[in-house]
Amino acid sequence: MTPSVLFILKDERHRKIRVQDIQYIIAAGSYLEIVTPNENFSVSQNLSQFIRKNPIASLVRVHRSYIVNLDRVDSFDHEYIYAGQHQIPIGEKFREQFMEGIRCF
Repeated sequence: MTPSVLFILKDERHRKIRVQDIQYIIAAGSYLEIVTPNENFSVSQNLSQFIRKNPIASLVRVHRSYIVNLDRVDSFDHEYIYAGQHQIPIGEKFREQFMEGIRCF
């Protein structure tokens, strides 16, 4: 069963984040920055660890530094994904995986 929420430690409390609210996740050094419309959360993990520990179908790695929530994608072209006001690069290595997750007609 795919989890619909994650609990992230912030300010000494575990805060609930709905998976549907995650816009994207970016690698920032030895941390991840989980971006939601209202606030960002830092997690001490790398992208591979995050995906392995949280196998959520809508969260797909699209670049060596990015995971995107497919449910938040507004549009995309050959190089970028657009989610809200954010422009997220698509890595050549990850393009096929992204295209498998998106339904195109």
